[in-house]
Amino acid sequence: MSENMKPASILRFPGGSCKKLGFAALIFGAQLSSASADTIFGLYAGANLWQPDFSGTVGQETNNFDFSSEFSQNDTDSTSVYVAVEHFVPLIPNVMVRTTPVNWAGNSDSASGTLGGTVTLNGNVDALIDIDMTDFTLYYEILDNWVSLDIGLTARKLDGAVSARETSTNLSDSVDLDTTIPMLYGHARFDLPFTGLALGVRGNAIAYEESDLLDLEAYLHFEIDLLPAVDFGIQGGVRRLSLDIDDLENWSSDARFDGAYVGLTLHF
Repeated sequence: MSENMKPASILRFPGGSCKKLGFAALIFGAQLSSASADTIFGLYAGANLWQPDFSGTVGQETNNFDFSSEFSQNDTDSTSVYVAVEHFVPLIPNVMVRTTPVNWAGNSDSASGTLGGTVTLNGNVDALIDIDMTDFTLYYEILDNWVSLDIGLTARKLDGAVSARETSTNLSDSVDLDTTIPMLYGHARFDLPFTGLALGVRGNAIAYEESDLLDLEAYLHFEIDLLPAVDFGIQGGVRRLSLDIDDLENWSSDARFDGAYVGLTLHF
């Protein structure tokens, strides 16, 4: 310690000591603010490429095709995108918006059935399932350490249609779905210390009357500090979407979409 920094010297000049202490407190406060910036405001974004297999039935309650057994299936790709904003304000929930389109196409050379109940299709039939899901989620961060836990509520807008066309005659039939369903939301993540790896489970679920909807995914996440203010992540896992719907706006289904996905994430 230099001579001018000895305790006796400080005691002789209390005014200078206060200035030094105030400056030290300012530096400490700035460091603390920088270290905890993520707890004040955080922006999360991600995109996943999902390749599910489809099985089950879709149509009206008594009019539907068993697509998984009657139809050959083409590959199904879905790109899910989400953006979430987290903040420090008590009682006000965090916000996430997520979109997931699900498209499936298949063909049968010996199908027989109807979707809307007005047209019966026979022989060679092309079918298409097109469902767009948009989630608006409000959630609270219950834990935020090496174990993180979020719980909340989701309003899921389902905008979909299933259509079929008889190739020889061009007769066609379809059933549409346009509704919003409330669902419970949960997300748990477990960071593995000193590895950059994390295990996570995220899902939405609801059960009411004769209908059950489940959207569940489990993943492995690897994160890299790409820039001082940006974390870059690579994520891979499996996702299951189950739509067991009983006569909801003339739409009934006992359908499953299961498959692996890979994605990228950003955290600002």
